Amino acid sequence: MRRLKPRTHTPPQRGLEPGAGGGLSRSGRADAMHRLTARVSPAAAATGPAFSLAGLRAKPDDPQQEGDPGSAPAGSEAESSSSNREGDGGGRGAGCPARGLRRLAWGALLGGGVALSWAGATHSARRALQRLPAPFFVTWFAGTWNLLFFPLYYGGHLLGADARQWPWTRFRQCSRVLGEEGVTVRLLLRKAAPFGVLWSLTTYLYLLALLRISSTDASAVLCCSQPFVFLLSWIGLKDRFLGIRIVAAILSITGIVMMAYADGFHSDSITGVALAVGSASSSALYKVLFRLLGGDLQQGEVAVLLSCVGLCGTVLLAWICVLLYLTHVEYWPSAQHLPWDLLCTLSSLLLSFNMLVHFGTAVTHPSLIALGFLLSVPANAAIDLHMNSAQPLSQERLAASGTIGAGFLLLLLPEEWDESALRWLARLRAGRRREETAGAEEGGEGATPSRAKIKLGGASALA
Repeated sequence: MRRLKPRTHTPPQRGLEPGAGGGLSRSGRADAMHRLTARVSPAAAATGPAFSLAGLRAKPDDPQQEGDPGSAPAGSEAESSSSNREGDGGGRGAGCPARGLRRLAWGALLGGGVALSWAGATHSARRALQRLPAPFFVTWFAGTWNLLFFPLYYGGHLLGADARQWPWTRFRQCSRVLGEEGVTVRLLLRKAAPFGVLWSLTTYLYLLALLRISSTDASAVLCCSQPFVFLLSWIGLKDRFLGIRIVAAILSITGIVMMAYADGFHSDSITGVALAVGSASSSALYKVLFRLLGGDLQQGEVAVLLSCVGLCGTVLLAWICVLLYLTHVEYWPSAQHLPWDLLCTLSSLLLSFNMLVHFGTAVTHPSLIALGFLLSVPANAAIDLHMNSAQPLSQERLAASGTIGAGFLLLLLPEEWDESALRWLARLRAGRRREETAGAEEGGEGATPSRAKIKLGGASALA
């Protein structure tokens, strides 16, 4: 006889409970529709990482170290949410403000470091170019310091990680961003070399701009790279269209024109402004390509990628320095007469700036890092005024810098800022209506006894 298999009861999965008609229940249909919408909706696909100054957000290697509410596992999140509901929300109210204050404190500290490091690097570059008028050689020398990204990251890994690894093992583990087969010459030329060229082009054009315009003007124009990032992301990456960011781009372009017109269109400043705009454009392309390559990368992957970028820039651009020296386009003296102090100061400050930008988003919000870059404009103005004995900014330059700054601040607004503002206004109006209603009820209760006495007095008089 054929042996019958025992029937086993399989519990229905979440979101697939049978409804009254044998199909999916209402919650199941809602969950399935939400998953389908998340796959095919262009708005959901366009919601990527926030616009950071570096174009990417470096996540901690251990997600539990970030301290973000979304980094906890699903089970612990569900348990914490249920305990918060049962425990009257005491733990949640105590944890979230402390975490927010800690991120704000880190943002203030790192934002100030970004502003001071960029202002110091700009001032050091200007002084180095006065003693060594070779901007491409200065660019190449500063780019060689990018090789220190991974060694510095590995030093932090040894200090903070629980399970320490050997340098080569850690490097191979973090180099998967370049490819599964590891670091090869073909992958370096295909993925790291374009970033090395764009980094060197951005720095070289910025140094050329510093030879013609002041540090304040050059840093203000370079802030326009953020609107260019939005435009390139909207065109190339199909990011969400936001009208407020179009307004920011228009304000930035208006500020550029005002900056160029400050000394007249026939002066040397228009050339410097054009070079600074070229530097901002190449910087925007650098950030958009970073987003296209990785998006949210871990800190080790960012360190390996930037070290490979420094390696490609050092090797591929060295022959251009030799060619410029042989053709007498640039000239530098012997090694004994080079301004090594200024070159090393510039390179170290530029390395510190890049490390704060790339790794600072792991402990604070990217908008605070970007705000630090905007604060480098008044920092450069203070250095020019007190250390370089420069003239105070004219009204035209103040207006141009203010216009560019207004466009930069508009880009820091979140994508759902309009809905949040409408919800806040609705809550404000509802609170006022409740206060008016409560006041009217209190007034009505106080007037009721007097009316009753008047009615009783009239009735007794009629009797």
